[in-house]
Amino acid sequence: MLRARLLGTPSALSAGIAIDRAPPLMWLGLLAAALLPTWMWMARRLVDRSDDPLGILALGALLVLGWWWRDSLRASPRLGWMVLALAGAVLASLGQGALPPLLCALAALLAVGCALAAFLPWWVPSGPVLGLSVLALPLLASLQFYAGYPLRVVTAEASRWLLAPFFMAERTGTALRVDGQLVIVDAPCSGVQMLWMGEFTACVVALLAWRGDRAFLTRLPLVSAIVLVGNVVRNAVLVAFEASGAALPAWGHEGVGLVVLAVVCTAIAWVMQVPFVIPASSRPAPAKAGAGIHRLRLLRGRNGSDGSPPPRGRWMVENTFVRRVAVKVAWALLLPTCLATGCWRALHASTVTPAIVPQEAPMEWHGNPLRPLALSDVEVRFAQRFPGSLARLTDGHDVLVLRTVQRPTRMLHPAADCYQGLGWRVAEQKLQQDGAGELWRCFIVERGGVRQRVCERIVDAQGRGFTDASAWYWAAALGQSQGPWQAFTVASPL
Repeated sequence: MLRARLLGTPSALSAGIAIDRAPPLMWLGLLAAALLPTWMWMARRLVDRSDDPLGILALGALLVLGWWWRDSLRASPRLGWMVLALAGAVLASLGQGALPPLLCALAALLAVGCALAAFLPWWVPSGPVLGLSVLALPLLASLQFYAGYPLRVVTAEASRWLLAPFFMAERTGTALRVDGQLVIVDAPCSGVQMLWMGEFTACVVALLAWRGDRAFLTRLPLVSAIVLVGNVVRNAVLVAFEASGAALPAWGHEGVGLVVLAVVCTAIAWVMQVPFVIPASSRPAPAKAGAGIHRLRLLRGRNGSDGSPPPRGRWMVENTFVRRVAVKVAWALLLPTCLATGCWRALHASTVTPAIVPQEAPMEWHGNPLRPLALSDVEVRFAQRFPGSLARLTDGHDVLVLRTVQRPTRMLHPAADCYQGLGWRVAEQKLQQDGAGELWRCFIVERGGVRQRVCERIVDAQGRGFTDASAWYWAAALGQSQGPWQAFTVASPL
C-alpha cells in the first residue's frame, strides 16, 4: 500500500531511486549544515576560553572516522539510527533560545553520532561513536561545577587513607590537614580532565580494536575505576610532597600529572584490548569505487561465513526500499527547515535583563567607603543572562564584584573561570583567612604584565561561607543552605 502511494508512477519511482542512490556524504553534509547554530555556539565557547578545548579532539576523531570509511559508507543505512539523528536535529533547532545551549549542543552532537552509526560499515561499533559525540561537547566547565565537589570529596578521603600511615591526616570538606598544614584539593585535582581523557582513550581504542557495543559498555565502569585510582594516587603524591615541606614547583605538578595520566591511559588501552598491529587477515579495508561487492573476512567473535552483517534482530526496522526513501525524503525536507528555524530562534532568543544593583550592597569595605563602578561591556553582557543581580564597587584600592542570586544556578561559577575566559593566566590557588577569620579562596592572575590577587567566597543568608562554587551549589540544591546568596570577588593590584 505504501509503495503504491509513494512510488506508483514511473516518475515517482525514478525520483525514489535517485534519492536512494544519493551519496552518503551528501546526507551527512546536509545534517551538518542544519546544525549550524550549534557549531557557531561551540566556536564562540572555544574563542572565549570559558571551557577547556578538549572537545576538539573528540570532534576531530569523528571527522577522521567518517573520512577513513568514506568509501565504505552504507548506501542502505540503518533506518532506526537515521530517525534518531533527525529527531536530535529537530530538538536542537527547536531548543535554540528555549533550552540551555549545552543541551541543544548535546542533542545536535548525538544526532551526528546517530547519523554516523547509520552510515558507517556494520563492523564499526556504535557505542564508541556516540561516546565521542558526547565528549565533543564543551562540557568540562559544567562537569567541574556540578561534579567537581563530590569528586574532590572522594579524592580527598581516599588520599587521607593513603597518607594516614605516614602523616597525621584529616579531611575537612575538600581540604586535607596534614601534620597541621591545610592543603586544598582544588579543581584540577577533581580528576574531571583525567576522566575525559580516559573516556576518550576508551572510545578510540574500542574503535581501533573493533570492540562490540556490549564489550565496550561493560568495560566503561572499569575505565572510571582506573581513572579514580589514578587521580587519588596523583593527589596523594602531591599532598605528601607539600606536607613534607618539599612542595613541587609548577612543572613538577604537571610532570606528576602527565606520568599518572600516561599510566591510566595505558591501563585503559589494555582493558579495551587494543591490537597495536592488526593482522592483515582480519583487518577490513574500505571498499574502493567500482570494486563491486566488498567481502570481508571473519572478525573474531562474529558469526557468518562471508563477512556479511550478523542476522538482523527482531527489534530492528526492516530496511526496505520504500522505507529508506521515506526516511531520506524526511531528511531532505526537515533538515533545511531545521537550519532556518534554528538560526531564527538563535537570533531572536529572549533574554532576561535583571536589576544591575544588588539588594543590601555593602556601604564600606574594611572600614573604607565603597562607591559604585560602571560595569564593563563583558559584565553588561553577562548581567543580561545572569539570574540575579550584579554590582561592581571600589574603595579606591580594591575592586569588589558582588553577585546575588535567589536560587542555585550554574551561572554563579568560580571567579577563576571568568578570569580565564577573559584571557588572564590563573595560578597559585589556595585557601587563606582574613583578619576576621573568614576563609577565602585566593589566586593570582596575570595578563599583559598586570598582576592581581583575587579572593572569593559565597555567603548565604545565615552567614555561612563557601569557598567552592560546586560545594555551595550542592548545599543550596539539597536545602542545607538558604538564600539569597552573595558571591564576593575582591581583586587587589600587586
